[in-house]
Amino acid sequence: MNTIGERIVFLREELDMSQKELAYTIHIAPTSLSRYENNYYEPKAEILFRIAKALNTTSDFLLGLTDIYQKPQGSNYMPLGLNAEEHRLLSYYRKLNDTNKIRIFERTQTLYDLQKDIK
Repeated sequence: MNTIGERIVFLREELDMSQKELAYTIHIAPTSLSRYENNYYEPKAEILFRIAKALNTTSDFLLGLTDIYQKPQGSNYMPLGLNAEEHRLLSYYRKLNDTNKIRIFERTQTLYDLQKDIK
């Protein structure tokens, strides 16, 4: 994982985010993001900053200056596209152990299925 493109793909997939989702979040065309991920072009500084913010990382990680890709705990960072409540839920989820993460997923799926049946 040496190129900006490889690092973008790695983090995007870690977040289970599609190319379209990320492109929409950072306000660029999906074709532009595809070109960055395939290393046809390198993003300008402003786009690099938005990509890093959306993927919860730093531009240093994307540029290959560090291999640390998570923002430190306690950071005021809020990923693009999340409101404060969603950010708080994600923050709590990340602190859970694997067993409780599975429980949360199962309960969320059940609530979603129940909601679908009501409509």
